[in-house]
Amino acid sequence: MPGRAEGGASRHPSLATILATLAFLTAAPLLARADPLPAGFVRLADVDPTIRQDIRYAGLENFLHRKADGYEAPVCILTGQAAKALSGVQKTIAAKDLTLVVFDCYRPARAVADMGEWTRQGGPPDPQWYPKVERGDLIAKGYVGELSSHSRGSTVDLAIAEADKKRAARPACGAPDTGTLDFGTGFDCFDRASETAHRPLAADAAANRKMLLAAMRAAGFRNYAREWWHFTLADEPFPKQRFDFPVTAN
Repeated sequence: MPGRAEGGASRHPSLATILATLAFLTAAPLLARADPLPAGFVRLADVDPTIRQDIRYAGLENFLHRKADGYEAPVCILTGQAAKALSGVQKTIAAKDLTLVVFDCYRPARAVADMGEWTRQGGPPDPQWYPKVERGDLIAKGYVGELSSHSRGSTVDLAIAEADKKRAARPACGAPDTGTLDFGTGFDCFDRASETAHRPLAADAAANRKMLLAAMRAAGFRNYAREWWHFTLADEPFPKQRFDFPVTAN
């Protein structure tokens, strides 16, 4: 009979085959856009787009003077719990016309290894980032870690800025041009002046550190005493697990 191939099979696709094909073609773009983040992780902008992001290891203005391995985009990635807690801090300080500025969030294990290898290559002090320490001593002095809590996804480096404008202050040590309030040093200033409770400290800088510390503690974060900008969620979901997926925009 016409319309039948050998063995009795139709030469024309059945309705079921057509529908299955259409379903696959419709789903294909969705699969291509599927979020590659591991379960439990989110991009901060998807939780709170009002938090300002200035991800330093995705660019050149950091102590490496180059992009760190694993940073494919200047994007903050955190565990869902940490992102939600951080959004709570943002809502609290927004009432004072302030905003959080995040410098680093989740950090791939490969980036930690990259920083360690760079440190071991040695070199003289850097007046912008580690003015009083030899490069080869940064690990021994505790400024660069062989392991990092950032790789667990619930640690964030951050400061506070005025929401409606950016200040032009350029700290003598640490990340320049961040537009934040005065904290006495910039982010990633590898010096004793960066210790959260360091004294003497200008009154405004001391007050700003106190404000940041209080706001983060109230949201369930604990501070690393040697870095005023460094906070880890106390009840983090992956306390013993480190991750190595790259930092990507999508």
